[in-house]
Amino acid sequence: MAPCFNWIKWTSHQGIPPMAVHAGHDQDGSPIYVGRACHECDLLPAKVIPTKQACYVSHNGMEIFKPSFEVLTGTGFTWVHSTNGQIPKGAVLGGHTRCGEQLHIGRAHHECSLTPGKIHRSHGCLYIPFGGAEHSYKHYEVLIGQQRSTWKHCSAYAPIPSGAILAGKDSDGSPIYVGRANHECELLPAKVLPTKKVAYVSYAGREISKQTYEVLCNGNVSWVPCNNGYVPPKAVVGGHTRCGETLYVGRARHCSALTPGKIHPSHKTLYIPYGGSEISVKNYEALIEN
Repeated sequence: MAPCFNWIKWTSHQGIPPMAVHAGHDQDGSPIYVGRACHECDLLPAKVIPTKQACYVSHNGMEIFKPSFEVLTGTGFTWVHSTNGQIPKGAVLGGHTRCGEQLHIGRAHHECSLTPGKIHRSHGCLYIPFGGAEHSYKHYEVLIGQQRSTWKHCSAYAPIPSGAILAGKDSDGSPIYVGRANHECELLPAKVLPTKKVAYVSYAGREISKQTYEVLCNGNVSWVPCNNGYVPPKAVVGGHTRCGETLYVGRARHCSALTPGKIHPSHKTLYIPYGGSEISVKNYEALIEN
C-alpha cells in the first residue's frame, strides 16, 4: 500500500504546512522537516527548519540556503537503517541530479542533531547539510513509504539485511536490531548485533547466543510505552512459546543500553537478554505496526 503524500510549494517565512513529515532535530532541539529544492539543475532533498525560517540543501561540499522549496506532507512513513548508498524497497524519492540519477531521502545523527539529506547511490553514501558544509555518511536511515514489516533470514557472519529495523543500542553504542530465533521448541524475539556478529535471546533466566536468526525489516512501525505485560493493538508478533502463547517485540533501557526482547503477557513483563542473564522489566516499549 503506497503512502498518501504530497510535495507542497513553500517559502521560509510561512512556518510549516499541516502534516509535514518530521525528519529530526537541530543541535538546539529545533524540529526539522523533510523538504526539497532546486539548485543548479538538481532537485535536492532538503532540511526545513521552520523556527529558523530556513531551508538548506547540500551541494558540492557546501550547505546552501534556499528561500523557496517544497515540503513533504502526508502519513504512512517510517525510517529504516541502510548503508553504502543502498536503497530499500519503498524508499521515498526526493529528487534527482542534472544527469537524471535519482536521489532518495535519508537522515543521520551529526553533532547532536538528527539531520535529513540526500542518498546518492553512485557515491555510496548519504550527504547532509550542516554548519555550512556537506557531510557524508555511510550508515544512515532511509525514509520509507507504508508497507508491512517482513522477517528475513540471516546469520552472524552475513551482512545485516537492507531495511533492518533498529531497536536500540548496546552499552558501548553498538546498534541493535530486531530479530527472532528458535530455541528449545520456542520462537523467541532476539537482539541482533551485527558489529559483534551475534544475536541473543533470553530463556529460563539466561542470555543465549544464536548464530542463525531472522531480522525484522521495513514496515511502518513505532515504539509505544507499555507496562506489566500489556500488549497494545497492532503489536508486532515476535514468536511463541512451546505451549502456543504469543510473544511480542518490546524494548527497554538497562545499564545504559536500549535492548529489545520478548513481551510475555502471561508473565506480565518484558524479558530482555543482557550480560548473560534474562532481565525482567515491567516498564517498556512495544513495537507496533502503524
